Amino acid sequence: MKKRILILSVLAVFFSCSDATDIVQAGELNDARLFTSVNNIQLFLNETYDRLGTENEILVSSLLTDEVAIGSGLVSNETQRFFLLTTNGFAANIWNSHYNTINYCNRLLRGAALYTPKASETAQYNSILAQARALRAFSHFQLLTYFSTDLSNDAAPGVMLVDFVPTADQDIPRSTNGEVFKLIESDLAYAQANLINPTGPTAYKFINSNFIRAFKARMYLYRKNYAQALINADDALTNSGLVLSTSTVSVANFPSTASTVVPNGAANGANTINVDPGTGFPVQRALFQIDQWASTSSPMYRKMWVDAAQGEILFAVDKPINKINFSSQYNTNGSYITGGPLYDMGRSLFNLYNADLGGGAQDYRRWCFVDRSSTISATPATASRTSEVIVIDKYPGKNGGHTANDLKVFRLSEIYFIKAECLIRSGNLTGAADLIRQVRQARSYTGGVVPLPVYANATAAIADVLLERRKELSFEGHRYIDLKRLGADAGVTGTDRFAQDAVNSSATNPVNINVTDYRFTLPIPQREINVNALTQNPGY
Repeated sequence: MKKRILILSVLAVFFSCSDATDIVQAGELNDARLFTSVNNIQLFLNETYDRLGTENEILVSSLLTDEVAIGSGLVSNETQRFFLLTTNGFAANIWNSHYNTINYCNRLLRGAALYTPKASETAQYNSILAQARALRAFSHFQLLTYFSTDLSNDAAPGVMLVDFVPTADQDIPRSTNGEVFKLIESDLAYAQANLINPTGPTAYKFINSNFIRAFKARMYLYRKNYAQALINADDALTNSGLVLSTSTVSVANFPSTASTVVPNGAANGANTINVDPGTGFPVQRALFQIDQWASTSSPMYRKMWVDAAQGEILFAVDKPINKINFSSQYNTNGSYITGGPLYDMGRSLFNLYNADLGGGAQDYRRWCFVDRSSTISATPATASRTSEVIVIDKYPGKNGGHTANDLKVFRLSEIYFIKAECLIRSGNLTGAADLIRQVRQARSYTGGVVPLPVYANATAAIADVLLERRKELSFEGHRYIDLKRLGADAGVTGTDRFAQDAVNSSATNPVNINVTDYRFTLPIPQREINVNALTQNPGY
């Protein structure tokens, strides 16, 4: 009797729970109730923009290459030691973040289909769909970039193609690169045909024509379709309405001699000079920054990095103060020596900024990307982690927030590099050299004319493009992919990490890895392998 009562009780609970799951609860906000106007669809799009981010790509690129060293505030980091497992948090975050964005895009597209716009609303309605599809295309591309072994091979395994809202129990296999790129190109074609360009001072933080031009130029470059990459790069250079941000500074009381000198990082007055040990090159404090961020006398290049001006930015992800404080990933509380640096700039990269640009031109990136409070050792080969602290200042925060910065996704300088690489592939080495010279000239703050590089062959030209991309696009998520794409063609064997920047190096914990190493493709996260039975990338 007890058994019968127990069985009946279980059945009663089962059927009552089943009935409950079929009930539409009062006040439930489902698609039919949400997507009832263009304004509501726009609100959902705004939330979709908030899903987008490239923070994890930037960090994994810094850690898995030669951009950073472990700072005095950290003991060790598995990723920075090239210890990459299928449970790696950065790989999982890239995967989850972009599929989250894709899910929002698909929910918007599904919900918007329930609403028929009025004639007066059609253009705005279609533009909202265009932005959602462009965001979906970009997220699929980011996933391919980090999880596909070879973007130039359409038959190679890609990622999960998701152009619908899946159910919780639905398995989704990996599609080929070609299948995913077909969706991306379809989404971009729709976006290009239906987008209403945003206007106003923050227009570059929304999907716009420049985003599409730059996206297509990068996408086709990575696929080694250089003809299409060149067409879109030219389109961006000709029609973006932007120019390279200049770095020149005019300081009325800039001294002609280093008569008043203090060590780099000491407490300075407005008219004293910082000197890097071993170089003796002076630079006045005002040349770098008047306050923590920028002033009216700061060059446009500096204003761009503190979110005070658009400059040459084609598209950025908006990150307001107190939303996602990305800069705290490099420096806990601020990009200065007392701000808790977690990662220092790699010494090999720092040395490149100290180099003369030629023709008497000096590189402003030395002063824009390295905080003046840094301690620079005259003997870096024997310096300890605490005696040399090269504070990364590419994300210095913005006025009112020490650790909040927008994420610059596409900039005009990258388009110059894309065109230069395309010209090299077609044999026009001189044309490529002039593009590289123009970027270097824009980064000079001392005047002088940067000389035109002379390349003996395509290998030397590609190596120079890779070098300039390393300097200009540091801490923007490019170095990891650039080494994978261009290393072999440039005659570069691997990462260029300074020996002192490695932690307890050994055979299993190397200072550097080769460009052919399997770790230049991220592992499919183990949780996705378990759930969707996806095939893992080689080496893991």
